Amino acid sequence: MMPTSGATGAPQTSPTPRQEATAGPIALQQVREAANALLAEGKVGEAMEFFASALEAVLQKSRELELLVAKLRREQYGKKSERLDPRQLQLLFEVFCSQAREAGATVEMDPEAVAREDAELNREITEAEEARGEGKGRRKRGSRVRTGTVERQVHHHEVPEPEKICKHCGRVMGHIGEDVTRRLEYVPGHFIEHEDHRDKFACGTCKDGVTTAPGPDKVIERSPADASVLAHVVVSKIVDYCPLHRLHRMFDRIGVDIPVSTMSDWVAQVADLLSPLADRLTERVLAAYIDQMDATGVRVLDPKSPDNIQRGTMWCYVGDELDAVFRYTPTGEGATGPWEFLAGRTGYLQADAATVFDRLFKGRAASAVEVGCWSHARRKLTDLQDMDCRVAYPLKLIARLFRIEHLADAKGLSPDERVALRQERSRPVLEKIKRWLAAMHGSEPPGTDLAKAVGYMIRQWEALNRFLHDGRLRLHNNLVEQQLRSIALGRNNFLFFGSHQAAARAAVLYTITRTCALRGVPPLAYLTDVLRKLAAGWPQSRLDELLPDRWQPATVAQ
Repeated sequence: MMPTSGATGAPQTSPTPRQEATAGPIALQQVREAANALLAEGKVGEAMEFFASALEAVLQKSRELELLVAKLRREQYGKKSERLDPRQLQLLFEVFCSQAREAGATVEMDPEAVAREDAELNREITEAEEARGEGKGRRKRGSRVRTGTVERQVHHHEVPEPEKICKHCGRVMGHIGEDVTRRLEYVPGHFIEHEDHRDKFACGTCKDGVTTAPGPDKVIERSPADASVLAHVVVSKIVDYCPLHRLHRMFDRIGVDIPVSTMSDWVAQVADLLSPLADRLTERVLAAYIDQMDATGVRVLDPKSPDNIQRGTMWCYVGDELDAVFRYTPTGEGATGPWEFLAGRTGYLQADAATVFDRLFKGRAASAVEVGCWSHARRKLTDLQDMDCRVAYPLKLIARLFRIEHLADAKGLSPDERVALRQERSRPVLEKIKRWLAAMHGSEPPGTDLAKAVGYMIRQWEALNRFLHDGRLRLHNNLVEQQLRSIALGRNNFLFFGSHQAAARAAVLYTITRTCALRGVPPLAYLTDVLRKLAAGWPQSRLDELLPDRWQPATVAQ
């Protein structure tokens, strides 16, 4: 049990079970004795204040216990969706209205008006999507098997000649069309071992040197792995989160025994080959109009650390929503992470409000323009929605901000048009949120979870409002979190990186594959082709032609 605060705010240690059993009667007796002493002296007013203070402390403790129970239930049964329960919003209106009437204030909140506004916004979004052909014609995902670029073989089945004769009149029936059905066949993956026989010639007279026929280019010297095998191993581990020991068993089932240590060496050498491309992507991200960033922890084997495990950090930077760069650091310190990577930046930078980023906005490491994330701000309120009905109102307003962005996307608005829409529709919503924050900040006791969530949004208010003035800015930093999802899913499968060098090389591979994902480039075909070109001596002066956005799929070797 964590330490709690009493009525005076002084920290108290948790009582023992015996103390818990007797604390209630003892405390009650103490309150009674103190009140009787005040009454005996004729201090009736002070006695009433004393009783009121004691009751307030009890109610505060009861509220803390209710919040704790709600948190434990959430942890036990899992986190719920961020979707707001309409009953919770209605409860908020009732509580607010009753409090306002007691205070003699005018109640401005109208649940029916809010519902009408949301319905109108949903109607506009539906009409905009249908106007762009994104509405009724959209199929539900998973309702039909889609084969894409799968090899197609057409088989023609003819009616036998005797069956072409009509059974009633004896005449030959005419061809009126055909029925088309489809079957999907699975051909298990397999290896092909190519054995290259290279002729050798030597002069029998002078016996000076041997001439050997040239063979195919090798991506890795003295390795039997073709570029296609190397690409498959990398994509399986980095994109599909498959541990190498599991991949080893899969290969063994189809007749090829490749040691895990060998595949680990392959992954490392592929990362070294792709490092120049990752460096070019880094240059792009640093020059981007807007950078987004976040980080996640990873476990790394380190014999020098306790339990042989050290917790490192994988930083992710996304430039203009098109290029992703990952950087690994052995610690989560800003000096070796974002302070070094983004040193001197003056453009937009979107991140959460972690203190490690402060130097990037205050001129100590950089003078970037901070852009807040409404998803982070909303999340702090969402965590309280099962425990405090007061957060229903701001969550409803924040949801409307996101719906307005959805409307802008559905209409395909330009950045300038998006700014105009935000000024017209989003600004009034932000004013309502601001008034709610001011009300809560003035009435909520400091130290509560709600006070912390409100404080976060007040401190970030300028950064959270920056999207109003630039149509290229997003409300949220979700894109970076989507890139880090690949780290999280991999962490659940292969648990840790084998060394700090392995984690740094993995950052290179995440950089390449996640940029492929952002650009819509198939990673397996891309890596196979790029590795073959690098093995053939691709000139460094044309390195940019191998970047995902400039890569030509038609160049893949067949």
